[in-house]
Amino acid sequence: MKKNNQSPLPDAAAGDRWLTEVQLQRFKAAFKPKPIKLSHFNVVIGRNGSGKSTLLEALQWIDATIRRDAREACDRYFGIRDLINLRSQAYPPYFELRLTWSGKERVRYQVRVEDDEGIPAITQEELASLGRRDKPRVRYVRTEESGERVLLSESTAGIPFRDPDRLALGQLGAVLGRQEPSLAFLESFWSRAVFLRLSPNRLAKGSLGTRRSFEPLLDEEGQTLPALLNELTPEQRIELVGSLGEVLPGIRDVYVSRADLGRDTQVNYSLLERMPYQGRTGRSQFPIPSWMLSEGTRRITAILALLAREPAPSLLCIEEIENGLDPWTVRTILRRLQSAADRGTQVILTTHSPWVLDDVPIDSILQVRRIEGDTRYEHFASRPEIAAFAPSVPAGTRYVHTEDEIE
Repeated sequence: MKKNNQSPLPDAAAGDRWLTEVQLQRFKAAFKPKPIKLSHFNVVIGRNGSGKSTLLEALQWIDATIRRDAREACDRYFGIRDLINLRSQAYPPYFELRLTWSGKERVRYQVRVEDDEGIPAITQEELASLGRRDKPRVRYVRTEESGERVLLSESTAGIPFRDPDRLALGQLGAVLGRQEPSLAFLESFWSRAVFLRLSPNRLAKGSLGTRRSFEPLLDEEGQTLPALLNELTPEQRIELVGSLGEVLPGIRDVYVSRADLGRDTQVNYSLLERMPYQGRTGRSQFPIPSWMLSEGTRRITAILALLAREPAPSLLCIEEIENGLDPWTVRTILRRLQSAADRGTQVILTTHSPWVLDDVPIDSILQVRRIEGDTRYEHFASRPEIAAFAPSVPAGTRYVHTEDEIE
């Protein structure tokens, strides 16, 4: 468990900065839904094909474009054209994303991405630190003459940005320096954003002993877990072992193999488990390598390792949190994630399970519905059908019965 007297998060961390609103336009399943309001801890539920993942994929597209470029961010979806909503009739085809952070000052970011004959072209970015007049203070605008984006700011002259498939958002630290302190948190926010669709097979394969600087704390499928474990301090590793022991009582330690052949050597991890043994003591401790662990144990280790790390993730998005976990473990992991949200990590989870809803605050639930080809994001508790239930009725039961009515 974390100590109560831990040092506060720095201003650049997510402790006092969190995404309060995301607006999607023409992106995947979302044509023009209303702005999506977010809190520190969020659980997204909906039927298959409703658009649950669209919200996370929009945020992950920005993250991947900052770390790599727009082409690589689009390649996972077979190109820019698969990211633009099919209902869009605009020419050139495009999508837009708008994010708003709250904290000491509200910060708004908007980006427009066009389909340039199958190539993603970032045509406009606007980043605004919203003061009393809500006036944008930093803008990247594409000029008609050259086609490049130019930085317009109160504190700088026009600075060109010539790379059409990179986000200027990712260059703020180098371009603005200390001239716009209200925007300084963004570099840390994106460097510590994590998006997980954990793969049990990838979690067992191992990785290099250290991650590269542009890589996330943990990759999407979890293969770089050994590198993450190597980043933990001895105190953080003790905390991880204690957290694991809450759901796996026999676990005594976590080991990562050594990179004996140099930095390019693949390493892997083992959990040290205490179990019965035919000997003088009757019990002994045995290392269980990752490929022999259950799928659920691998997922648990990955999530808890992220939560033990300091500084922690700024944004942690996990698809289908219940996958591979028994009901008791799901409750424990949800409790740990809510605690992390209280300490400054913004959490967004998706789920198919109505029973997950019984173990989270009802105000944290976001329901996604597909109605006549239109994706809608609604706060669960605000729907009249949900509010009509007696307060004693669990959220999961309300969800199941209202969905039955739709059928």
